[in-house]
Amino acid sequence: MNILIVDDSSDDRSILRTMFESHGCRVREADNGRQALAEALVRRPDLIISDALMPEMDGFQFLRGVKADERLREVPFIFYSAVYTGRDEEELARKLGAEAFVVKPLEPELLWRKIERLLERCGNGDCPDAVTTDEETYLKEYSQIIAMKLEEKVSELEDLNLMVIKVLVNALDAKSTWTKGHSERVVEYAVRIARNAGLYEGTICRLKLAALLHDIGKIGTYDSLLDKPGKLTDAEFALVKQHPDKGVEIVSDIRQFDDLLPVIRHHHERFDGSGYPAGLAGEKIPLLARILCIADAYDAMTDDRPYRPAPGKAYAIGELRRCAGTQFDARLVESFLQTEDTSE
Repeated sequence: MNILIVDDSSDDRSILRTMFESHGCRVREADNGRQALAEALVRRPDLIISDALMPEMDGFQFLRGVKADERLREVPFIFYSAVYTGRDEEELARKLGAEAFVVKPLEPELLWRKIERLLERCGNGDCPDAVTTDEETYLKEYSQIIAMKLEEKVSELEDLNLMVIKVLVNALDAKSTWTKGHSERVVEYAVRIARNAGLYEGTICRLKLAALLHDIGKIGTYDSLLDKPGKLTDAEFALVKQHPDKGVEIVSDIRQFDDLLPVIRHHHERFDGSGYPAGLAGEKIPLLARILCIADAYDAMTDDRPYRPAPGKAYAIGELRRCAGTQFDARLVESFLQTEDTSE
């Protein structure tokens, strides 16, 4: 029996090839539907087993091409795919003339027995016939399936990003009792500023991620400096000032965080240009970094540090007002103070 395996995963093709060859079949492979259709027209296979989502031409489009060609339309076609959100894929596959939609992964011998039963049914004339569907109906059903899979992938990616961030923040919190909870509180204050300043929710979502990650470079700072009970020397402070750039280095390989890198790097810039690491001034400092600068400073002044107890809320509010226009963006300070109870 001549088998045509179509899958963009070389590992999955290898598993199927080994299974079919162990049962005496001859196997050819393709990694997308366009290549597979050309291959099938050169030498007609006895069975096609195909993935659903593939580049260039996916499995559903490939199946339509197979059933549209009189030389191939009688070739049994079986989907073997991890793309599965319910009955929708099976229904569309049946309408287009596939014998079955088998969900990955399946132990090779179980898959072989399943294929044998399907082919036996076809030999007895029990294979499903393609149901005629107009182009509009097909495109509607197909687009619904693709949309569901894209939503799943986006959700999976967002969940993965959050897990990565939580792991990094937990690693930072484990370094010192003085850093524990700081990033989460900075998120809260930063969101208040952003909402009162009228930022879009999508931008605020990115701000939350940047706020969680803003001090991640302190993972590369000596614990003895983070926990030092006295004032840092100039040399020690120079080491601590490296943490924004170290933070960028830590997350720079995560492509989805590219837009967060300037925010992480510049959250210690000062509005008058005397901050670090680049000495940016005014609106040359990214907006989200200016917001983080205020949120970060406010939390530092309302929380204990190893070198001093918390000065308190009244002191912190006074400092924000005093340094508005020099250390901080005055408009953003006002946005924050409008959300904060300034009474004792």
